[in-house]
Amino acid sequence: MKRSLHLGLCTCVFYQLLLGQALDAQFEKQNPTILVVRVSIGSYQHAAPPNLSVQLQDGFGGIEHEGHTDTRGMVEFSTFTATKRIRIFGPGIVEQEETIQIEPAESRKMVNIIVKEDTRGAFVHSSPGNTVPTERLNAPDKAQKEFQKGSDSLTKKDWPEAKKHFTAAIAAYDRYDVAYNGLGMALASSGNPQEARTAFEKAITLNEKFAEAYRNLARISLSEKKFDEVDQLLTRSLDTDPLNAWALAYSAYAELQLHKFNDALAHARKAHELEHKALASVHIVAALALEQGRVFLARHGLADAEFHQIEIVRIGR
Repeated sequence: MKRSLHLGLCTCVFYQLLLGQALDAQFEKQNPTILVVRVSIGSYQHAAPPNLSVQLQDGFGGIEHEGHTDTRGMVEFSTFTATKRIRIFGPGIVEQEETIQIEPAESRKMVNIIVKEDTRGAFVHSSPGNTVPTERLNAPDKAQKEFQKGSDSLTKKDWPEAKKHFTAAIAAYDRYDVAYNGLGMALASSGNPQEARTAFEKAITLNEKFAEAYRNLARISLSEKKFDEVDQLLTRSLDTDPLNAWALAYSAYAELQLHKFNDALAHARKAHELEHKALASVHIVAALALEQGRVFLARHGLADAEFHQIEIVRIGR
């Protein structure tokens, strides 16, 4: 009893320290800013072609905006000063991720990112996290233009306009996986999660390795507290994008709710090993998983050393 009480007190102190750090980061002053991303291939002298995907993510790996390079290889986002992640992918390049810091005094920031060329095969593999199918590359110009307009509207948070353009892109080419994903994002952001779910499911039907669409579906399931679904969807996402910090952290969270303590710890530790600055929640998930695992073992007369050698799944609450 004393030992369990001691563990509980230590865990509470640990949580307070971690939450304090997280809150400090959360309430740092954030100012509106314009972020311009210029993408080059191989060197600064070679601007990237139009329609490469550029995602702006928060420090947790959650997608804030998605845009596409213009004829100058550039894309512009309206955002806030903070730590951001930039993910660039698309046909003919190797996927690139960068972490940047936008200081509170920067009202406009430009970043230059050089990506590597990749010309392998009919299926273009930007990285394990984003496989570009041939069908996407075959989208006609009209569909691509509507998709670009929809993505621009997403950046501006104009959900009805985004929905209109993504729907037009799908009407022009009904095999366009990223257009269904964009439509789902517009629908989810405008408060239509069930319609969004249908769109995301169509995206992964067209491209079963579409990690981002799996994560978007997981966000809906997470809001509905369907932790079994979250676990399954993020497992599929991590199959093709194994180093996505958001997916790792929320896999750990879902597995914690399901009492899959070993899996939760494994994912939390993996997320912690990544280079990131805003995943304090991962530490909390790991600590809670470890503490609950120890409590369970104590109740069943097992030693702590056995915790890492047994699989604890669906323990009764």
